[in-house]
Amino acid sequence: MRSSSMRELDILQAIGEGERVTRRDLMHRLNIAGRLADRYIKQLVGKGLLKVKTAPARRVLYWLTPKGFAEKARLSYEFVTYTYKMYRECHRLASNMLHDLARRHGVRRVVFYGAEPLAEVVAVSLPENHIELVAVADEDHVGEECAGQTVVSIDALDRLEFDRIVFTAFSKRDDVILRKLLETKGEVVHVAEPGPPAEEKP
Repeated sequence: MRSSSMRELDILQAIGEGERVTRRDLMHRLNIAGRLADRYIKQLVGKGLLKVKTAPARRVLYWLTPKGFAEKARLSYEFVTYTYKMYRECHRLASNMLHDLARRHGVRRVVFYGAEPLAEVVAVSLPENHIELVAVADEDHVGEECAGQTVVSIDALDRLEFDRIVFTAFSKRDDVILRKLLETKGEVVHVAEPGPPAEEKP
């Protein structure tokens, strides 16, 4: 799913959730600059998906047209379908990786770094490969729950016994410094980040 379509869906959902949505509301909800919000709004108005009305106190209100509601439903379905395909591919990659770790390297105890949805996907394949999840670490989510574990800090890994760290951060936070830090705690393996899922043939 293209990033532009994702942004359009975000805007349509934000406007569809409230009766009186202003430009400032959109900037706040979507965390985007005013110029970028204006550009997307102009495009959506041009497509006939939104209507604009000037309100008192020089405010501008937006609401969805019937065509806009239909497009929001279409994009929502496309997003769900894309997400399902993407995570199914992640599960396949994770299952293959864990099988290789268990069979070829004798790995039985692992730690995840990255309290993200990807960690939940990888955790599904642990029992079938007879691998135990010892802990989930993530500096940004300490104390939260992920994959049945209470998330801990990196330093807490010093007190644990495990064979590998599985990097399950599915974002761009995995910079060189963080990777080097993790490597001082044990050997790190990475779940390959797949490209966009291929279109299925009917």
